[in-house]
Amino acid sequence: MLKYDRVYNFSAGPSTLPVPVLEEIRDEMLNYRGSGMCVMEMSHRSKVFQTIADEAEADLRELMNIPDNYKVLFIQGGATLQFAAIPLNLMKNGVADYIVTGNWSNKAYQEAQKFGKINL
Repeated sequence: MLKYDRVYNFSAGPSTLPVPVLEEIRDEMLNYRGSGMCVMEMSHRSKVFQTIADEAEADLRELMNIPDNYKVLFIQGGATLQFAAIPLNLMKNGVADYIVTGNWSNKAYQEAQKFGKINL
């Protein structure tokens, strides 16, 4: 039997988190690492939050072996937002090549057409 009678979620998007991670979140919910506030309450410009972001980036770089000459971006909005963000940031010459193999790549292709010449 699983602790807390939990179930596993294998759906796209959100997924099951390990119980120890959830317990740590629970324990720090009202007072994250002695800051006197929850992470969701603090300014994204605060020193405490900057430490969270710096640790997350360092962990990701180590886990994925990301070299120092690459930028790591933490962007909200989900996959659909990236359909606009990618051409806005990477189509410096106003032209891009897209391969459409299914529904999601077609959505990306349709959005990219708003920002330049797209070769299909």
